Amino acid sequence: MKIEDTIGNYNLFLDRIFLNLEKSGIGQDDISELDHIAFRTETPDRYEDIKNELLGFVEFNSEENFNGRLISVLKLKEPLIYKEYMINCIELMAPKENNQHKEGLEHAEFVVNKKLDEFLAKYDNIDFNMSTYERDENRELIIDYKDCAIKFHEQSLLEIRGLKV
Repeated sequence: MKIEDTIGNYNLFLDRIFLNLEKSGIGQDDISELDHIAFRTETPDRYEDIKNELLGFVEFNSEENFNGRLISVLKLKEPLIYKEYMINCIELMAPKENNQHKEGLEHAEFVVNKKLDEFLAKYDNIDFNMSTYERDENRELIIDYKDCAIKFHEQSLLEIRGLKV
């Protein structure tokens, strides 16, 4: 079994992500890391099924209840490779109450190589979703597209969870 059997074709998903990134005018020279990709499930049972399927590919799973739903950060034994990027983890999300989202790969998150305030100032022409920009931990800038989202951080999810070596 391959990881794609569980999460789908992540290369096609990342092709869409990078096409949207290019259309937004964000330069890859402002990105230091493709931190992770995120998979959303439609039901709590599917969350457990997908998590169990992925456990064979992971070195470590950090699961927390965040905003009323379970989220797993799955550190992969072998990184996913996309072009020159190595993706070391997958974020698996249980649905929120009154879930309206389809199951599948939902977003990619990037670590920027400058302060988030500087990144925002440089790309002030972009209509970022600022809903999590002011939070205390791991604030982010988000660009929502009709079929995916891109998020930008100062720190990787593995660093936030204390899993990065």
